[in-house]
Amino acid sequence: MYTLNVLNRLKDIAYDKDIKSLSYAVFPGTHCPLFGVVLTASYIKNMALVIVGTNECTYYSKNFAYHRQSGQDSVYSVVLKDKDIVFGAEKKVIEAVKYISEVEKFDAIMIVTTCVPELIGEDYNALSEELEELIGIPVLAVNTEHYTCNSHIIGMTRALKSLSSVMENHTNKKGVNILGHRQENVEDTELVKLLFKEGVKINCVIPSKCTIRDIKSASSAKLNIVTDMIALDLAEDMKNKFGIEYIYFDKNMKESIIMENYNKLCNILDIDVQDELLEQRQKYTLLLNKCRLLMEGKKLIYGNTPMMVFETVDFLTELGLVPEFIQVRELYEQDGLFKDNIIKKGHNPYISRIANIAPLRSLYDTINADIYIGHENPMLLKEKGLMQITLDEHAQKIGFELPIGIMETLIKLFDVEKVTRKEVI
Repeated sequence: MYTLNVLNRLKDIAYDKDIKSLSYAVFPGTHCPLFGVVLTASYIKNMALVIVGTNECTYYSKNFAYHRQSGQDSVYSVVLKDKDIVFGAEKKVIEAVKYISEVEKFDAIMIVTTCVPELIGEDYNALSEELEELIGIPVLAVNTEHYTCNSHIIGMTRALKSLSSVMENHTNKKGVNILGHRQENVEDTELVKLLFKEGVKINCVIPSKCTIRDIKSASSAKLNIVTDMIALDLAEDMKNKFGIEYIYFDKNMKESIIMENYNKLCNILDIDVQDELLEQRQKYTLLLNKCRLLMEGKKLIYGNTPMMVFETVDFLTELGLVPEFIQVRELYEQDGLFKDNIIKKGHNPYISRIANIAPLRSLYDTINADIYIGHENPMLLKEKGLMQITLDEHAQKIGFELPIGIMETLIKLFDVEKVTRKEVI
């Protein structure tokens, strides 16, 4: 029988180790860093990914990329046999990379190693330098090491950081780079539309809209705008190597933080977007007040979404929602401010490790919440009297459009619920 008593509450969470799971058997479990690398690096045009690992690792990587890109992916597999694990697979990898470079004209190749070759101690970072000289194009090496971590985020971070080794130094700095945006159509976001309107050039969008040639010239930007924490290491690396400042403009939802980011942008780029944002700020305030009227005191379970957990929950408490149970992947450095804000407002929800939905299902009645934000079986939630919202449709948004979109979705959900209840009565 599962119980909430095995978990810590928010006030007891000081370190990542303080986040417990409801059970030792985790289901469905988190993605591994290999998934993170493929998810991120497969966006980049003219770069091949060479996955070195067992049947399972290479198959699932290829299968994911193949379906995601309708068969147009550039993911290759080097499958390790028993003898490769005993005697090493470096020769096999060299032959594979040479063959790929001869058959297809790629601008770069990324070798992605998995747990088995890493555990037996093969040095693919040194091998990548040897291969660069051999085939005449950049060869990157990214380790995934799932046995040292518990999510795919580190794979995304490492894949992006490795790209700085391809970049060439440019002294004439103009325009901006968008780092970390991993959805399509970045030109449709509020942030990029405003930059275009002010005549600011977007040099490179890493990883979702770039080629190796774009990445090579990325150091020509005056400023890096980091829209996801997975690109913070890359931005820091570019600052150290090329002196490019960066702004962390994440999926922020509070008006004060969004305006602070816009003000930083305006100061560095010598532009002014205050007038353009006036309508959005007014809409934000109107929706915030409407949400509070609809949602005050409603209890919340927070699950898996594309947003930062504590920042999103902090925003949701501004709308009147009361967090009862929060599922967390890891405790990040950026979480501190928002975690403290939630506590200061008098909330102290249970905190559980994410991706362990199976045991949680037996506790929905005990938690007795009104709304579930994140991915779960919608029919099961309905049976338990829980309204559900997923935030995936808003994941690509940057600026005021993000909280506005979330609030509009919540209002629509609660309005539909009201109508449904009236019809039932």
